[in-house]
Amino acid sequence: MAWYSYFLLSVPEAFFLLTLVFALLGVSIKDKLKSMIAFSFLYGAVAFALTIFVQHSSKPLLTFIAFALFAASIFRFKVINGFIISLIAFVLINIFEIAFILLYLQIFSITIEQILSSTWLRILISYAAVQIPMLLTTLLLLKFNLKIKLPLLR
Repeated sequence: MAWYSYFLLSVPEAFFLLTLVFALLGVSIKDKLKSMIAFSFLYGAVAFALTIFVQHSSKPLLTFIAFALFAASIFRFKVINGFIISLIAFVLINIFEIAFILLYLQIFSITIEQILSSTWLRILISYAAVQIPMLLTTLLLLKFNLKIKLPLLR
């Protein structure tokens, strides 16, 4: 991956994902905006580094653990709450990726190999399939005040 994909792919994806999870769980986004930006850069750096240096099946587990530990430490949640937030985040991102990437593969007649071989196509698909739909979902959750009430996070 190219160095600029850290700023164009990893950091915004981490920010939008955390924003969606916080909106879904009813955590105040305004109060934690600076911490969310710091989280995005830290987690984005870890995800970017793992993409470059780890080429085996433990990468998703390592990113899951990093997300949970950063969420727990930066936002001063309990560690178990960090893992709950991380689990929700990873389920949501997988739903968006599977649903929209499969849709775009059918609509535009491209293959996964083409996406993975081109950095700019990977960034474009990430915005179209993951980041923009997550942002729109977040805005809908905030507009209609929809949230999940988990007693662990209170």
